[in-house]
Amino acid sequence: MRVWEENENMLIPYYLMLSYLYYEQNVSLIDDAEFDKLCKTLLEKLDNLNHMHKHLVSKESLTAGTGYDIKYTNLIKDSAIKLKEVWKWKI
Repeated sequence: MRVWEENENMLIPYYLMLSYLYYEQNVSLIDDAEFDKLCKTLLEKLDNLNHMHKHLVSKESLTAGTGYDIKYTNLIKDSAIKLKEVWKWKI
């Protein structure tokens, strides 16, 4: 079970970190089908979630299953790199 399935407030940060890794670092931590599912779930729950980076998430991108056009903050970038390092030990 993924952390965002246990805690829906983690949907936004994981969407942002996974998007950054995929689109900017050419790293896939999850397959496309799982990312699409994450986007669909986030789209359904977005209006009720609170997160400091919520303004970076667009419903249009979620509908398309993409994070290509996100303007990533340094915090997102740094967190994504740390996630990648931790993730490799879980595989």
